[in-house]
Amino acid sequence: MRSPEIVEFELTTACNYSCIHCYCNAGKRSISELTTDEAKKVIKDLYDAGVKIIDFIGGEPLIRKDIFELIAYGKKLGITMMINTNASLASKEVVSRLKDVDPELLVGVSLDGHVKEIHEFVRGSGTFEKTMKGLENFLAQEFNVTILHVINRINYKYFEEMVKFAKKLNVNLYVDRFVPVGRGELYKDILIPDKEMIKYVNKVIEKYKDTVNFIVEENISGGECTAGRKHASILVDGTVVPCGHFRYDREYYMGNIKEKSFEEIWNSFNPEKLFIQCNNCELFNKCHGGCRAFAHKLGLSYDPIFCEVK
Repeated sequence: MRSPEIVEFELTTACNYSCIHCYCNAGKRSISELTTDEAKKVIKDLYDAGVKIIDFIGGEPLIRKDIFELIAYGKKLGITMMINTNASLASKEVVSRLKDVDPELLVGVSLDGHVKEIHEFVRGSGTFEKTMKGLENFLAQEFNVTILHVINRINYKYFEEMVKFAKKLNVNLYVDRFVPVGRGELYKDILIPDKEMIKYVNKVIEKYKDTVNFIVEENISGGECTAGRKHASILVDGTVVPCGHFRYDREYYMGNIKEKSFEEIWNSFNPEKLFIQCNNCELFNKCHGGCRAFAHKLGLSYDPIFCEVK
């Protein structure tokens, strides 16, 4: 039986950055953003469905003034809470308040390069220093911090330096692949990595796997996609999708949390619909279909990073 281990909950599309790879074209606050009470209802619903980890994402979650209340509510229920942030708003005061409401809060900090030039190519001028200050504040409070690193056509060649950077800071390193969704679709030609780039990234991971704690997505490592199998995403308006990269693809919408319980939505969705184009392939057990969102956004039936048929 499928079990929802982790669910991303998009609290807002408001953001103080304008990253060129942003999957939700963040910037302005959505008119459909859930209220505090509605967000709490979602958290309780996820708890009732047996979700193990709730990951608050955005936009920038720290923009929401009720973020402390929402984290505290989830913590009180006994759920492992996580937040994905660019850390620019993580002042010493903010981080201290987060520590007070949930000392075990998992913190993901988005960092696209170990130096200013690489990071700011994606996130804009002045963002590196702000993010680093916030990251240092989280570390000073001894949070369990993970650097969230999205591989693109520019930063892949510096991946080993990023690994050494994470090792020096003694933090986890999450590795994901750029998928051209939202604002990122406008920049896909300069951001999409190719097969050789991903191979290089995997070689570096193999080299440092015993000294750095990696959290590697299947669209980097290969293997069966967990979208709709172990995780899902709740968008800012309550729409549930198997993976956030399907946010603009109505044919993959699972339901809306305002209309049905998460458990109902989860149990009524068949994740095999993501693999219809691959299920009869004799090499499916080798590549497992790759990243279906990546293939879909490129208008292909296959993921060119992993597919051996083409």
